[in-house]
Amino acid sequence: MKKITFLIAILFASYSFSADGPFLGFFGIKTDNPAAVVAATDALNKDCKNPEGVTVTLVAEAFNGSEPTTHTYLVGFPNNAAYVEWNNQIASCAGWAKYFEAMNPISEETVSALAFPLAGGGDASKDTVFVNFFANVSRPDKFFPAYEDLMEVASTDGSCPGSWGLFAIGPGVTPDQFGTHIAYCGYPDLATYMEQAQVRVPTKAFQRFIRKTFRISENKGVTNSFVVKRYD
Repeated sequence: MKKITFLIAILFASYSFSADGPFLGFFGIKTDNPAAVVAATDALNKDCKNPEGVTVTLVAEAFNGSEPTTHTYLVGFPNNAAYVEWNNQIASCAGWAKYFEAMNPISEETVSALAFPLAGGGDASKDTVFVNFFANVSRPDKFFPAYEDLMEVASTDGSCPGSWGLFAIGPGVTPDQFGTHIAYCGYPDLATYMEQAQVRVPTKAFQRFIRKTFRISENKGVTNSFVVKRYD
């Protein structure tokens, strides 16, 4: 399986985290015809409306090294029942067959997996640019409070001005290769992101976070993605 290059950019702030959701499905593709992908997705959204509470965000991968994924669908599910309804719709709604017929000649699936939110803040629907951090974590019980301490500062000092979140990766990945957790930071626009990208010296809060976590986590990669279109 190819390395994941995607963005967790769905806001779950309106939900309380529980064993019945919310959670995220992500589906990466490789394409050299992004306009046709958008057209096929527009048609699918018209033919097969998302079940209540389900959101779909199409993002384009910008800086992701040599990985093949060019775009990713992020599908947010409020609960298990919504996922079951959405999954059943693939077989019951004729629009899905039309979508696959349009997509097969122009795209190749690169990855599919589930991810479950652990913490988050802000409104991702107001962000258009995201930075994603992939980590293999051996002690989540120690990593989680260190991350919360970091974001308590980062969400107010300008280093992460938009939405933010931490997810545990579920079915669909190999931890040794892709990591066990994903963290993200959102920015309202590219100009705001570039101001932060130009900062050379890590903040004191980030330095403290590294000191607390470097023995219990391994950085698997950092990527950058942009929202193409949202479908509610």
